[in-house]
Amino acid sequence: MPLKLTLKPNEKVLIGTSVIANGPAKTEFVVLNRVPVVREKDIITEEQADTVGKKLYVTILNMYINPAREKDFHGIYFALMREMIILPVDARAVELMVEMSQNILGGDHYRALKLCRQLIKMESEALANVKR
Repeated sequence: MPLKLTLKPNEKVLIGTSVIANGPAKTEFVVLNRVPVVREKDIITEEQADTVGKKLYVTILNMYINPAREKDFHGIYFALMREMIILPVDARAVELMVEMSQNILGGDHYRALKLCRQLIKMESEALANVKR
């Protein structure tokens, strides 16, 4: 199914393993084949990954954009999941982790990224409550 993208001026998007930078005007285009697509606002870099949840996100992102090397990231993913489980998160966070893993096993890394965003928010709230 084609994906229609509208890029804001100067917005970047990752398509496959290429980064596309838009010019000064809004642009619309359609991606006709199935390829990983991630908007600039949805990218967390390794340098920005300062929590376990964000490191999980980066790991899933690497699986998504480089499917040929997905298995290279499995060990990192499961080590981070073990770290996440011992954090003071509630049962909903654990359910999210299970759902993320199911999506990865099913090949839906994009959905796993969306779920990981929710997990990052829960992690942030849990850590803020611990600091109080």
